[in-house]
Amino acid sequence: MQPVVGVIADRSTSKYGRRRPFMVMGTIIVSFCLIMLGWTSEIVGLFIRNEDTRKSVTVIVAVLSIYVLDFAINAVQACSRSLIVDTLPISSQQAGSAWATRLSTVGHLVGYFIGTLDMVAIFGTFLGDTQFKKMCIISAAFFLFSVGVTCWAVRERILVEPAASERETSSFKVLSTLIHRTIYLPARIQAICWVQFWSWLGWFIFLFYSSTWVGETYFRYDAPKQSASSASSDTLGDIGRLGSLSLVIFSIVSFIAAVTLPHAVSTPEVPSYTYRPPPSIAKQLHRVVNLRPDLVTTWGFAHAIFAVTMAFAPFVHSVHMATVLVGIAGLPWAIVCWAPFSEMGVEINKLASGTGLDPRGTHALVTTSGPTYQQVPVHELEQEMLETELAEIGRRDIQSHHRARNTSDGILRLRHDSDAADPPSTGELAGIYLGVLNVYTTLPQFVGTFVAWIVFSILEPSKQEDSGNGQPEDSKWLDLKKEAPNAISVCLFVGAIFAVVAVESTRRLKKLQHQ
Repeated sequence: MQPVVGVIADRSTSKYGRRRPFMVMGTIIVSFCLIMLGWTSEIVGLFIRNEDTRKSVTVIVAVLSIYVLDFAINAVQACSRSLIVDTLPISSQQAGSAWATRLSTVGHLVGYFIGTLDMVAIFGTFLGDTQFKKMCIISAAFFLFSVGVTCWAVRERILVEPAASERETSSFKVLSTLIHRTIYLPARIQAICWVQFWSWLGWFIFLFYSSTWVGETYFRYDAPKQSASSASSDTLGDIGRLGSLSLVIFSIVSFIAAVTLPHAVSTPEVPSYTYRPPPSIAKQLHRVVNLRPDLVTTWGFAHAIFAVTMAFAPFVHSVHMATVLVGIAGLPWAIVCWAPFSEMGVEINKLASGTGLDPRGTHALVTTSGPTYQQVPVHELEQEMLETELAEIGRRDIQSHHRARNTSDGILRLRHDSDAADPPSTGELAGIYLGVLNVYTTLPQFVGTFVAWIVFSILEPSKQEDSGNGQPEDSKWLDLKKEAPNAISVCLFVGAIFAVVAVESTRRLKKLQHQ
């Protein structure tokens, strides 16, 4: 979904910008679907009175709402990430992605905290009579507020006229462009995508099974014997609570890392301003600054930390150690949420930098500020006046103008190659490139699911033969045999192997960047 939205948004000539209209539409759809999920039974009951039919239709409507919500939120995510690439120069891409990661971890913490509260006891029937309904309302309200603030605050560039090769917006043209861009990616962007692919093969398994693993470890090694076999036990609920606690620790570590690590990583292509510290500490400070690794190196260390951490999973025999490993994983998680988008932003901006004006293939864009927006046509006279003005300013200022800085008349141009048959590889393709990165992020989910299926099929076959052992229904799926290997632990170990491959992919990316 994200690549398709990216292609369409890249070509959008809306007076409100290329990204914000899709963000607003996606946000409205997401909020509507959240309300539908919370009140599906009541809404269906308004139209269908038959009990059996109503139950069936309720399930169908709920499933459809989840699918539509998933598509819509992908559109919002694609455009939100593209805004960072569109609006920030190369030197600020790292900081922009770091702030996105910080706020994301804050959202995780707030979400986990709200989820631990008894909302029904606090609010009564206000905002709904169940915990789920209240969570849907709160989620929709936060989502509307955050996207609304973003759309109001961001100064987005407006595409006045796309290149001749991009004016066709048919479904076939969109799909063909998407396929072409996916196959013929620039070398460094392709390398970033492969790092993301191997990294997420490990992370998907962790994110999907880690909370269950913590709870299962407790019942296998630490719980009193009657806990897992007592007919009155809420085994599934206990596992959920233990897993949630580990994820809270995971999120706290991620937040601390997201706040502190960006200051310990060097930033590419810092602007011409140079900080001059007092001579007494200049030499020592210079040494410290030179010790800071770049982001790609830090990304590689994150894969290595995750690999080492998950390699210990099969040897964990206590819930405390399992919780510690999940908490440690919060450190590399903060980096893998930050690094790929930052590196993609840098590479996309590099593709657009260092080029001159070419009127035959120029996109004309304008910046917007305030509540009103206007499309400004670019005529030959305006081009000549602008070029004359820029020539007087000097070569350095010309380059900065070409790098998406405001001119006095608010007009911005990105150069395309003169060959119109070749779509431009410039900043306005942020949507499609970030969409392709999302493809490399989601494909590991299918591979990881297949790997987990193989492991569970071998280590935890059907437990029908254990159905008479006195276990309650909600705990029969647990594998409590201490002498047998834990299937989830083995899956996490396989994820560690994938992380090692990600380390090698990161090394190759680093080598490409030095060429």
